[in-house]
Amino acid sequence: MLIPHDGSGPAFSVRVPYFALYFLTGLLIFSVCLVGSSFVYSSILSRRLAHYYQAIAKNREQQAIINSFSLETNRVQTALVELQQQDNQLRQLLGLKSWQSKVKLTRNFQKSQLADEPQAMIEPVVQKMQTAHQKLGEQRESLADLKKWVNQARERFANTPSCWPLYGRIVSSFGYRVYPWRGFHTGVDISASYGSAIHCTADGLVSFVGWQQGYGKTVIVDHGYGKSTLYAHCSRFTVSRGTKVKKGNLVAYVGVTGNSTGPHLHYEVREGGQPINPVAYLNLNVLTASRTWKGN
Repeated sequence: MLIPHDGSGPAFSVRVPYFALYFLTGLLIFSVCLVGSSFVYSSILSRRLAHYYQAIAKNREQQAIINSFSLETNRVQTALVELQQQDNQLRQLLGLKSWQSKVKLTRNFQKSQLADEPQAMIEPVVQKMQTAHQKLGEQRESLADLKKWVNQARERFANTPSCWPLYGRIVSSFGYRVYPWRGFHTGVDISASYGSAIHCTADGLVSFVGWQQGYGKTVIVDHGYGKSTLYAHCSRFTVSRGTKVKKGNLVAYVGVTGNSTGPHLHYEVREGGQPINPVAYLNLNVLTASRTWKGN
């Protein structure tokens, strides 16, 4: 009931039922609970969203590490393939029968293999891959040096007398002899039938073709590095002075010219213009030939 304080106006009264008071009180309590629960829920949701965003950021970071690891793996894989190819090339240069590399490479590395790996396991592997990549670079340089040396050795071997000029029996050795002429024999005599083919025993340049006293028809080939070979008692020539020849090329035919008691080849190997024992230069390979180079 509302009554004016000066009593001049009429009184105003309002009747509110008990159930309305209960309803308003309940509505107020419900509103307070609703607002409170909404606040609590929004707080929990905010925390979950914060954790979610953190998880997304961490996942992106891990994915970046995985991508980096995959890229590094691809680089190492490419380097390994290059090393395998160079290994095959070296085997070809060395003339190995089985020139295919025995190195087996594991290919098609899948990124999914790393997707489930924890961070603590990925990082050390990435560091190891970086170290391996550095080692591969060093190995690549070492392999390049080895390849360069093999090319030089191959070229040097091509210019080193290393095979028989013709196949036959050695009937007179290098050194002092008394038959058929007494004196120092500067080469080896290899028996062969008249007209047998004589082949050059190393790459070189024909420096002499003609007649020499005692040797008869003679071919001399300069192989560089201070070495030369001489083929004497020939019947005829197939090369002329200044001709470049390869190991195994035909240079002349067996004859009986000069001081010869029958058809055979007189074969000499000279070093610095001085004859040395040719037997040491028959049937050589790269390894045995390298022992004759003496660093020059």
